[in-house]
Amino acid sequence: MIGELNIYSCYSFQNSTILIQDLCKRAKELHMEALALTDINNMYGAIEFSNACHHYDIKPIFGMQGDVLIDQEVYPFLFYAKDQIGYHDLMKICSDINLSEHKAIELERLFLYREHLFILSGCKEGIVERLVLKELESEALKYIALFKKMFKDNYYICIQDHHLKMQSFLNERLKALATLQEVKVCASNEVRYLYPQDAIAVDLMQASIHGEKIDRNYKVQTNQMYLKDAYEMSLLFDRKIIENTNDLLRRCNVTIETNQMHLPHYPLPENVTSQNYLQQLCIVGLKKRFKGKEVPRTYIERLKKELKVIAKMGFNDYFLIVFDYVRFAKTHDIQVGPGRGSAAGSLVSYVLGITNIDPLKYDLLFERFLNEERVSMPDIDIDFQDDKRDEVVKYVTEKYGQEHVGQIVTFATYGPKVALRDLGKVVSVPLPKLEMMSKYIPTQGKNRKTVKEVYESSYAFASMVNQEEMLRKILPAIYLIERLPRNISMHAAGVVLSGDCLNEVIPLTKGPNQNVLTQYSKNYIESVGLLKMDFLGLKNLTVISDILKNIEKYEGVHLNLNTIPLNDEKTFKMLSNGDTLGVFQLESPGMKNLFRKLKPSSIEDIGAANALYRPGPMSQIPHYIARKFHQEKVEYPHDDLKDILKSTYGIIIYQEQLMQVAQKIAGFSLAKADILRQATSKKTLGLMESMKEEFISGALKNGYEKNQAEYIFGLIEKFADYGFNKAHAIAYGLIGYQLAYLKANYPLSFYGAILSNEQNSDVHKMEYIAEAKKYQIRILPPSINYSEHYFKQVEGDLRFSLLAIKNVGQAGYLAIVEERQKNGLFKDIFDFVSRMEGKKITSLMLESLIDAGTFDEFGLNRATLKANLEKITEYAHLKNMIGIDEPPILEIIKENKMVRLELEKKALGVYLTQHPLAYMKQKINQPILAVANLNEYVSKNVRVLLSLFRVKVIVDKKGNEMCFIEGFDETGNVEGVVFSSTYQRYKTLLEKNKIVCIEGKMNYRDKLSLVVQNVKEVNEV
Repeated sequence: MIGELNIYSCYSFQNSTILIQDLCKRAKELHMEALALTDINNMYGAIEFSNACHHYDIKPIFGMQGDVLIDQEVYPFLFYAKDQIGYHDLMKICSDINLSEHKAIELERLFLYREHLFILSGCKEGIVERLVLKELESEALKYIALFKKMFKDNYYICIQDHHLKMQSFLNERLKALATLQEVKVCASNEVRYLYPQDAIAVDLMQASIHGEKIDRNYKVQTNQMYLKDAYEMSLLFDRKIIENTNDLLRRCNVTIETNQMHLPHYPLPENVTSQNYLQQLCIVGLKKRFKGKEVPRTYIERLKKELKVIAKMGFNDYFLIVFDYVRFAKTHDIQVGPGRGSAAGSLVSYVLGITNIDPLKYDLLFERFLNEERVSMPDIDIDFQDDKRDEVVKYVTEKYGQEHVGQIVTFATYGPKVALRDLGKVVSVPLPKLEMMSKYIPTQGKNRKTVKEVYESSYAFASMVNQEEMLRKILPAIYLIERLPRNISMHAAGVVLSGDCLNEVIPLTKGPNQNVLTQYSKNYIESVGLLKMDFLGLKNLTVISDILKNIEKYEGVHLNLNTIPLNDEKTFKMLSNGDTLGVFQLESPGMKNLFRKLKPSSIEDIGAANALYRPGPMSQIPHYIARKFHQEKVEYPHDDLKDILKSTYGIIIYQEQLMQVAQKIAGFSLAKADILRQATSKKTLGLMESMKEEFISGALKNGYEKNQAEYIFGLIEKFADYGFNKAHAIAYGLIGYQLAYLKANYPLSFYGAILSNEQNSDVHKMEYIAEAKKYQIRILPPSINYSEHYFKQVEGDLRFSLLAIKNVGQAGYLAIVEERQKNGLFKDIFDFVSRMEGKKITSLMLESLIDAGTFDEFGLNRATLKANLEKITEYAHLKNMIGIDEPPILEIIKENKMVRLELEKKALGVYLTQHPLAYMKQKINQPILAVANLNEYVSKNVRVLLSLFRVKVIVDKKGNEMCFIEGFDETGNVEGVVFSSTYQRYKTLLEKNKIVCIEGKMNYRDKLSLVVQNVKEVNEV
């Protein structure tokens, strides 16, 4: 055989171990000419398969195992696209199956696609095969006759031979029935893995999804579903059957079209072109930006140039579509970001209101975003406040029609931890042991390792594996499976728009939330001519929206972010102090430290900090700071580059600067300079070499010496690795500035909004509450009568939210508020319990409300309320049943303050009324410093009281144990280091969750750190 007819890839989840690249590479080794991909009810891998086949010079055959509804029962068939029309038919069938109620296509509907598809009976669960195995051959013959009549010569019967006794009988009967009806027979191997030894991996995945176990005596039913070469297949099937198979493979000829655009059209008034409409909108928008003042000539020329390129590339409608949904968001109280990525370099985007960054003011380049020499789709990604993003997607869907709008599929990969856990459970390894083993597997960033790498490098991990005989036996299967996709999910941002119906261009499916998803992932959307737009949900925009509402509601100020001053002294002073908690992208310890040194004084400084604080350019930070404060001479690679690099003190930071350097020195157009940027950043060697020659040649023509040209090209190569997009840096720098401005000038509204948005995070709540106190903002305890679903402003303070209390869900909260609004405030605990009986208030929720202090206003302590809950609920029940209105006498319980505080923290996630450490400090006679004030004691000895929440023991260079700690008091957190000699003395006291008194010396290099010298238990102090 010239190829294989029936291959299931990893996209037939849990049914195959085959990655598409591996498949094509192996097929090339076996000298195969054609491969047919027949994944189960999906075409997720079609484009990837096509690309890989062409790379290895193999003919791709596009097929699918699809479910068909026959007499209200579902049966699988194999479908193959004969030609381009057949490929589109296959996509429609695939979409029908996935979007239908039965997850199958009706036989009558399948008949509509009969001309351009081959349709095969060839699955063991197929209707013909099932009937034959049940020895109902007359029925089987009836269906073969029906399919022959419907699909004519495009109908085949396919047989397999995996050395199974049942299959041998089935094949003989199928051949006989096919002869009776004059139906051609072909052969396949039902490939689910590449090599025989991989068979166990498929069985393990199947056992895992069905919750089954296998033991040491388990043997695979067959190991023959591997990719076989032509000789192996010739030993299994008659020559005539192989000829039929080869004929079928030769008759399938499809090339996926990648040169057609399917862009949607923006609805316009009659007799108006999209080009003219966009131009008129831009002219009006430009005048608005200058508020009646004369528009500078440079802006008019830039706008003309951009519009000309947009029209020439056919993207007028694209800009109108984005303009339209951004306008919808802004007119429907949905916060939109000022820009994201290279789109902020477009004046058209700015005057349309798509972005809010003036590209000429910040020296941003349109060519970095879009240019004729780099023909690709424009990519305008928009940030929306995350709680309203779906409203914008809904608007676009309703405007252009559900059949033209879809969201994008993504694939969740098993990964090493899930593969180990899922397969380990199948061979009965205890779950606690699997969890312990998974802790040895790093999965983040550069430290990421496979199970094989961990097994070969970690003695402890290998020992645990070797203790489990079956786990050791299935390790090769785990190595395979950890690389595979496990299921689908929805891309967080990607939305696809199409001028044609989507199922004409791409197969569709339904996501976990019943959203319509494209079956091609984001990497392949553009290649089939579809428009991908990213609608990103940004939490910080939700916070900004809430802050602005708080300012208007409580302070009577309607604040327009577009008009706030960008040189606010208060804001830059706060940033210079490193007071950046809650400020977008600026709140990490490293960024705080950078801002203390940088003393930012402009949006450009914030953008530069974002661009520099990354691996690579980070080494330039000291030079940037020293040059800003005239402590180091500003030097330029060449004097002619002064205008380009002046704003960054002679340091190349941005991609746009690289492009301008190429334009200035070598005379490149900005479009060509962008190609150079891409080539150098992606290390496209052939293109880099040719562009280097062009660069040096151009530089020589412009009067530069060869050694100068080579030196500057070397700088471009060096900085292209980590040059940052300036448009993005400035746009996100502006969001950071806006949040900082709101924090500096409206701290109460800022903390109210940010605490409301972080009320499910105990760590963030603790940080924000501690910092709010620095602004003299008190956080009032929650109240059953006055708390809302957010942190509410009350006369200069904030009232704790009811929804931020553990075990108080949305339904319970709404029930309380509804009762409060309908029948007035609650008079006491008896009134509350009786009125809320049967209204979604569970006993667990009631206890949490007590521990949180929501009933403190009624005058009884929390211990008393909890001890008498049974009496109170019994009274409430009797009152509602028979009208008894005499509350019981409660037993008064004396409260233990420490117990009360611990229960409060459990309910609220924070110590609110008092921190236990503050309570302990009152009992200690010696002076104790607050963590918040430690930055004033650098190089001095200090004494602090800490609750330890991180203790990390390591081995130093001499082989001795030492540790790093992190602890907190009521004012904040601090990190510390305990060197080996100190650690040996106090190791029994340095344990997680212990409260200890620590003496040591404050150190400050990159961050504040406590060098521990002495540790005492609190009762020893």
